[in-house]
Amino acid sequence: MSVLNVIIIAVVQGLTEFLPVSSSGHMVLTEALLGLHIPGITLEIALHFGTFMSVLVVFRKEVGAILAAFFTKIWKIRHIPKNYRDDEWFRMSLLILLSMIPAGVIGLFFQDFFVSLFDSTRAIGIALIITGILLFLTQWAPKTKRPLKAWNVLVMGLFQAFAIIPGISRSGSTISAGLLTGVERENAAKFSFIMALPLMIGTTLLEIPEIQAGGHVGLLNIFIGVVVAFLVGILALKWLIRLLMRGRLTSFSYYCVLLGFLTIALSG
Repeated sequence: MSVLNVIIIAVVQGLTEFLPVSSSGHMVLTEALLGLHIPGITLEIALHFGTFMSVLVVFRKEVGAILAAFFTKIWKIRHIPKNYRDDEWFRMSLLILLSMIPAGVIGLFFQDFFVSLFDSTRAIGIALIITGILLFLTQWAPKTKRPLKAWNVLVMGLFQAFAIIPGISRSGSTISAGLLTGVERENAAKFSFIMALPLMIGTTLLEIPEIQAGGHVGLLNIFIGVVVAFLVGILALKWLIRLLMRGRLTSFSYYCVLLGFLTIALSG
């Protein structure tokens, strides 16, 4: 694999991991357009590590505060209800754990089923159209600024779980779920990305044993891919938050629907 191909794939991963357009669907389409068949998942793991580091850098203060609150107060069992009410960061840590339940259940028991339903470019096109429709619906989200609660966090977690389907955007579906349940825009975006961190770690660790000897793409290519995905991921995160604050999330809906129909047409 050439360095140029690695850079192109890393740019696509860095952008689409956070923009509400489905990274999994775009990665499949990019490899198909480039005529590539990448054996093994070494490069995929490396690129996921790069985008994982992007989230840590952009939200380093929030992540640090959440971890500090969780590990200092979780041991005080009798005071957990009080700390949940009084400490914003401790409450956030428990909400993140709660959001992981739907994805954990579906990923553990139904991952192969959902992935098998969408193993073609035509199916990815359909999923992209669904993502576009969901993004379009956010223009009618209630103009409220509700704080994150257990019920809307579970809704966001459920949408995150179904984003296992290639073509369904994880960030797009979870942010949309937050907005449609009345969560303030910036909080919905931040929580969407931070809630994904434990799953990104878990998925990466689970994928490591699946690395195949045929998946070698070269240490230099892997390093370049990680750096490019990391830098592009930072830009994509900051860009999306700015767009979201301006109420322009629905602009991505037209792109997803158009790309979905184009994908279906080309697959035929």
